[in-house]
Amino acid sequence: MAFLALSHTTEVTKIVTHPLVNADAPDLQVLRTHTDDVRFELALNQWLLLHAHDATGVSFVEFAGYSCVVKRHRATWFSPLIAGVKFVRAEVLSWLCWLLMGERPSSQVLLKNTLQDEADRLVRLKEAGSSVPSVWFQASGILVLEYVGQDMPYLIRIANPEGRLKLMTTAAQELAQFHRAGFVHGGAQLRNLMIHDDGTVTRIDFEENIGEALSLPLAQAYDVFQMLSSMAGLRGHEFSATERQALCHQLLAVYLIANPDPRVRASLKAIEKHFAAIKKYLGWCLKWIPGRDIQGFLSVTNTLRLSLHDE
Repeated sequence: MAFLALSHTTEVTKIVTHPLVNADAPDLQVLRTHTDDVRFELALNQWLLLHAHDATGVSFVEFAGYSCVVKRHRATWFSPLIAGVKFVRAEVLSWLCWLLMGERPSSQVLLKNTLQDEADRLVRLKEAGSSVPSVWFQASGILVLEYVGQDMPYLIRIANPEGRLKLMTTAAQELAQFHRAGFVHGGAQLRNLMIHDDGTVTRIDFEENIGEALSLPLAQAYDVFQMLSSMAGLRGHEFSATERQALCHQLLAVYLIANPDPRVRASLKAIEKHFAAIKKYLGWCLKWIPGRDIQGFLSVTNTLRLSLHDE
């Protein structure tokens, strides 16, 4: 069942401290959408009191008619173990970036991926005019965001072939516009594009910090790779491998036209060169591995080769 987005847009206009929230966190602050919307504030505070001890997770909640996404992170006895795993992941990602893209980002910068960090990025992007969710509430371990629509993968699955090509064009043009404005997502998979019923596209999920860890052209090229890889590995039986490859080609072709930045193109060529070397020596065994990530890697490598070989 598809979710419908909010039919109105809102802006953060005022910060108000509320006495109704959990007494264990007296510094909680509500970011109001309307200065006279007391119903929203009361409903939010009541929900926070009832769910003060909820586990880490994401919830979809409606407060006084406003559909919201609530992200929570709660410290537990095994939080140090999780922190250790995140550190190892950041180190592995750092070395993979060096191996596949020629730059090794700082693992410490990569670890700046808390809810506070995401809220800060969203506020900066919103102020710069980007189409991202409004931050309606932020506190330690809690982030409440505007709910902005249906995810693109769902729409891709239910669309006909012509509709899928149009969605690819929309996704590629939106990412190109985002990049031309000088921004990097770091999580540019298609699942992080939401479509309003009026056609408005909103970019979500800014937890990852790879945009600040790599040079701008390479970080934007990595966004393109994420977009292509997510299409290549998209779950679903609604389209064949041939159509899936064609959709990847459409994504990259439209993006390169909409954002002709030679620095990004050069970074994509460098990524393709590294991927082609891996495919050359390991492709004979990789093609027998059924995982979506592996097959997506091979598909993206093919897309980059075909689109950039005559550049």
